[in-house]
Amino acid sequence: MLSSFLTRIRLAYRARRAERLVVALSTSDAKALSTQAPPQQARVLVVRNDSIGDYLLYRPWLRQLSLALRARGQQLTLLANRVWAPLAQTWDGEWCDEIIAVDFGAFAKDLSYRSQLVQKLGEKGFGEVIYPLHVREPTVENFIRFLQAPVRVASEGAHQVSDWLSLLNASYSHLLPSTRDVLFEYDRNREFFENWQQLAADPSALPTTEVPLTLPLSVHEAARQVGATTAPYVVLFPGASARQKRWPPSAFAKLARQLHQYYGARYRLVVAGSAADDKLAQQLIQAAGPAVPLENQCGKTDLPGLAALLAAAQLVISNDTVAAHLAVQAGTPCLVLLMGENYGKFFPYPPALLRAPCQCLFPPSQEARFARGEFSPPPRDPIIDKIPVERVLLAAQQMLQ
Repeated sequence: MLSSFLTRIRLAYRARRAERLVVALSTSDAKALSTQAPPQQARVLVVRNDSIGDYLLYRPWLRQLSLALRARGQQLTLLANRVWAPLAQTWDGEWCDEIIAVDFGAFAKDLSYRSQLVQKLGEKGFGEVIYPLHVREPTVENFIRFLQAPVRVASEGAHQVSDWLSLLNASYSHLLPSTRDVLFEYDRNREFFENWQQLAADPSALPTTEVPLTLPLSVHEAARQVGATTAPYVVLFPGASARQKRWPPSAFAKLARQLHQYYGARYRLVVAGSAADDKLAQQLIQAAGPAVPLENQCGKTDLPGLAALLAAAQLVISNDTVAAHLAVQAGTPCLVLLMGENYGKFFPYPPALLRAPCQCLFPPSQEARFARGEFSPPPRDPIIDKIPVERVLLAAQQMLQ
């Protein structure tokens, strides 16, 4: 009885907090866009606030969108997550007329930061705004409903239900349908693009949607240089943005000891990651012991450099994070350790998109569910720690053969 009462109290508090947030953001957005430049049909804004892995699976469709817009004489401005905006500039700058890097964390909380950015967007006079994310974020997209752009396009999304989303949905000129089936994110982006194509006056004149999923040639050229100057190596990637997605550093350390015992000097063992992953790398190295030579590259490469490092590896063993996507798209054999709570959305990759073996290992409880044909999200998050080191070692040995 008490538990039920407390639950109702918490839900009521969250509802009031959400209402206050809607009012605060809407007031800020409306004021920032109280004066706008007249909308120009030639100017198109695409908003993507998601993570690096999402961007990597969107890149082919960004290119297709750019080609379609240029065929109409339109220009593309990409509002990009600042985490991957420099990578987009390096790899896909030719497909965008402008890339604006945004701290979307601050954008949702800092009204001063938000207001300045939204006002600048209003001054550009966009004639079309596209928000292609399937899992939409109302705190991000709220400003779109105050833009004067006559064409405002979004996905109907992951069928989320809230008063705020209903308000947002009503503000779009086109809300594109999305299947309720689980789709690999590359195919989800295809779905949106093909539905967007149907809005064109002459869809048959637009370019084909059959596009490869691969990294730029510059990555492969850099990888060849790395491979020519170093001995063969295996990459261990212990980081991940969410703690529950990290296979323990102690498990990676045990795996490193066994790999070194089995292969000796045949393969160097390289620990890779961002500067934020260095703490995990140090834990791994300390747990492995001084007898295991581990080369720590955490924080020593930018994203293009990390891509080249992974592309030149003999094998990448990674958590469910950007490294796994970079390795797969580079054509490097990859062993991915993951919870499996979103089976089919980001991993496993469809076989048609693979250019090298990619094996996914899940906790035993998940593997049992998958064997029974149960792929829906489990009632509780699976524990990634349960993946046995021995199983990872065996899979790594098989892939290295």
